[in-house]
This record gives sequence, C-alpha cells and structure tokens, in this order.
Amino acid sequence: MKNTYIIFLMAFCTLACNSVNAFQSNQNNTLEQTIDLMMENHNDSNTPGATIGIIKEGKIIFQKGYGMADLKFKEVNSPKVLYNIASGSKQFTAFAVTSLIKQQKLSLTDTIGKFLPEFPNYGKGITIENLLYHTSGIRDYMVLMWLSGKSFEATFDNKDALNLIVRQNKLNFNPGDRCVYSNSNYILLAEIIHRVTGRTLAAYCSNLLKDLNMNSSGFGKYQTEEKSVIAKSYSKSGDNYLPFKDKYKAYGDGGMHTTMEDLARWDQAFYDSTSPVQHILKRGTLNNGNLLSYGMGIQLDTYRNEPIQTHPGAFLGFRSETLRFPERKISIICLGNSEDINPESITRAIADIYVFGDKNSTSLVQTHIDKAVNKSLSVENAMTLTGVYEVMPNVLIHIRYEDGMLSGQVTGQPIQMLYTDNNTNTFKIGVTNDRVEFSNLRNGKYQELTVLQTQGNTTAQRLSVLSPKDYSRYIGSYYSKEQKASYQFYSKDKNLYFKVGSNPEVEVQVLTSYNRIYFDYKNLEKATIDFSLDSNGDANGFLLSSDRVSGIEFVKK
Repeated sequence: MKNTYIIFLMAFCTLACNSVNAFQSNQNNTLEQTIDLMMENHNDSNTPGATIGIIKEGKIIFQKGYGMADLKFKEVNSPKVLYNIASGSKQFTAFAVTSLIKQQKLSLTDTIGKFLPEFPNYGKGITIENLLYHTSGIRDYMVLMWLSGKSFEATFDNKDALNLIVRQNKLNFNPGDRCVYSNSNYILLAEIIHRVTGRTLAAYCSNLLKDLNMNSSGFGKYQTEEKSVIAKSYSKSGDNYLPFKDKYKAYGDGGMHTTMEDLARWDQAFYDSTSPVQHILKRGTLNNGNLLSYGMGIQLDTYRNEPIQTHPGAFLGFRSETLRFPERKISIICLGNSEDINPESITRAIADIYVFGDKNSTSLVQTHIDKAVNKSLSVENAMTLTGVYEVMPNVLIHIRYEDGMLSGQVTGQPIQMLYTDNNTNTFKIGVTNDRVEFSNLRNGKYQELTVLQTQGNTTAQRLSVLSPKDYSRYIGSYYSKEQKASYQFYSKDKNLYFKVGSNPEVEVQVLTSYNRIYFDYKNLEKATIDFSLDSNGDANGFLLSSDRVSGIEFVKK
C-alpha cells in the first residue's frame, strides 16, 4: 500500500520534462518574442498584466511591461511602475531586523514578551529567531481573517493584526518543532521594530533603502515622486477585470512597494560579500537540528538541480517573484497586478529557456495548455467527476471543476490540472504522460478513479457524502468565542451551505466516513471542518483547521 501511495504522488505531484505537443517554443524566436508569447493574454489596453525583467551579472538585459497598471487611467505596466510585492516584502523586514541585531538593539534569542508585553504567555519562549524562520507556531492572522469572514478589502492595519494575533488561545505547535509559514511572524517583527526604535517599519526602512539606492521603494505610506505610477490590482470576473479596493494598510509581512529598477539594485547586494543583506541568507534550524530551506524572509531551494534564492508573493491581485540563480548570477523577476498571473510559472518558464536552453519548457506549456484543451468538457460531464476519492485512510484525492478547468489534488500536495484526452472519462495529468481514468458511473457520478502509468496503477474510491434528508442534523449557527465569529449552516435548493461574516456563501458536502467538510480560498489556502456529534447523532460543534491555523473550536448555539 505504501508503494501504491508513492506511485500516486509521483503521478499527481511531478511535472515530467517530456516533449509535448500542446505548445512548443519556436527555436528561431528571440527571447523577447518568446516572453511576448507567454504574456499574450495580458498585453492590451483592456487587461492588467505584469512587468518582467532579467538581470545577468549586474546588468538588466531584458525588461518590459505587459498590459495596464491602471485600467481606468490607461497607465501601462513598465519597469518604472510601483508594485506591491506582497510576501516578497518579508526579506526587507528581515533586513531591517538584522540591522538592529548588528546594532545590538535586538538578539535572535530575545523573546517576544520582552518587547510586546501584551503577547500571550503560552508557556513557550517564542524568540525573534522563531519569527524570522516561521518556526514560532503562531497562527497566521490572514488565514484567521478569512476563516472569520473578514474581508481583505476592508480597512485593516498593523494594530488590527496585532489585536487579532494576541487574542489566540493556543499555538499550532511548540516553537522550533516545525516550520510552517505564517504572516503573523512578520507583522510581529514590524511591531517589534516599532517598539525598539520608536519608528514604524516604513520610517526605519527608509534610510536602509536609500543606502541601497532604492529611492522609489518603501513600506506603507512610501515616498514617491509626484508622477510615479502605482499599479492597481485586479480580479477577473468573466471577461472583465475589476479593481480590488485598496484599504488594507498592514505591512511587514507584505506591503512593500517597489519597481523593477529598484529590485535590480537590491539584487546586486546579494553578490556583495560586504553587504549586510548577506545576513538574511543564513538558513534556520529546527529544535532537532534539521536545516531549513528558508533563510530570513527568503527561500533557499533548487530548481533543476541548481541552487535558487526566491520568495513569491500574492495578495489580492498583486503577484511577484524574483527567481535568482546565484551561481550563474542570473535573476528573473515578475511583478504582476492581476490575480490570474502566475509569476512562478512565468519565471520558471523563462529560466527553462534562457538559463537551461530548454526549448520544450514544461513550465511554458503549463502557462498555455489551458488555451488548447478542456474545450470539450461540459459542466454536466465535469459534475460526474468532481468529488473526493480515497486511496487509503486520510489519503484523499479531491477532484474539482472551477473556472472551466478540472483539477486533482492529493492530501497535502499541490493542485495539478487534468486535461481532456479525447475520451469522456480519461484525462491527462498536467504535462506528464500519466493519465487518470474514471469508472463505474452510478447515479450520475463516477465511483472510482485509477491513475494509469508505466510504474503501475493506483485506484481510489469515491467517498459517500451526507444526503439531503440528514442536513437537518447539521443546520444551525456555530460560534467561536476566540474568533468572535459565527458559521451559519443552511439548506438551499437541496444543497448544504455555510456563510461566515462578509465571505460569500460556500456550498459544501459532508464526507460521512470522516464527518468532515473541505473548502478553500481561491485555491490559495485549504481548510477542514471536523464535526462532533451528540448521542443522537446531531452535530453539536466542530474544529476548524488549515495548514496555518489548527484546532479552532466552534460550538453550536
């Protein structure tokens, strides 16, 4: 059974580097023509888009804007436009912390309570080091906002974030035992900088950035020239793009505004052995001594067996990533302003072609493949496939159909697209040669799926869901004192829904064998609701959890 699980993971979670016919880069294309082709859906006056840059040995060899920075005022994307780089901001917060450590105003071993006396005493000493490396166990305040029904478009600042964080009754895990990404860590670092220096992170970083000649960059109420163009972020609604409201003012975990030109200056500091920026490249360790693939606000990993330094960012419609190959002194940057931009796919597709000379880039295929496939999959056919299938206890496959695309996801692993294979019940997995076949159609739903590959086949069975006649056992209002939030469950049109706060209503299904609900936020964060039942079999509460928040208790009123 263990080997079967491994085979399944290989099928769903690996993008094989096979030559494919869905898209092939013309070898006669220039680099610019190839990038233009990648961005062709975001390169007119009616769409937001991105600015892309390539730096080699300290020189910008390519930079170009695609689409609009501001649709209303017809401002185009360009290397001079200011973008919110979202979580890409964390490395700048970490840089500010290391500067205070150098001045001996902070220490990695200092505990949070030394600077924030209002922070809860969990009986665990959470240090500055824990915050920098995401080993604190502190719940992610942004996930808490979503789970409590608070809008990211509402007015919200660092004080609001701090109030939400200190209200939590427990940690996700003991500090130092694990590394789980949490935006709360960097909001707390911003507040600690404020308490230590008497200046906000925005004010304190101003001089640090000027020393690096990053004169157009800053946190929060950054200083810009009068004629600076600031990118607005957009969501896609049908064929149109709508601007997100810009009332969110929290920063430290995000909120850094910068330009392509300034990021090129920042990039050079990573090649200067005397630069204080070098300190953030030190990798963290867990209590057991295991080395992390995370520095301070920066990820240290490999791509195609080459070392990389990177950190993607996503908030509302803002998207960003710098993909750096330090051994080659090449960096690829993507700064976007639309929620349907995927900077990680774009930077890796460019790397495949420019860095590795791969004219059949699988990443490039991934950015285009949806244009040529799934046209024949109707909504009716898709609904016969969607649901949750079980490989073994707690190893589940979620098949979803959203925005015209079919996807599959194994428990704890990334989503992979499923593409039509000239057969109503067989689909290609990503850009591999592996396939998934659905079988045993009964009552309008396929009851079984099988992953087909040369290493062997893996079969999973559809899990049964709660029938409408039993909805009444779950309908009602559930409240969390800790979160000050209520989940209202109700039935409508023979389906089960819940609603919380300002979030849209969510249609859900209860897996009867697990007594569990799965739901997500725009495929960015997954959550589960595990119901508890009384002696009559009626739901009397639930535990709400996600990767970044665990064990929030709700009680039925």
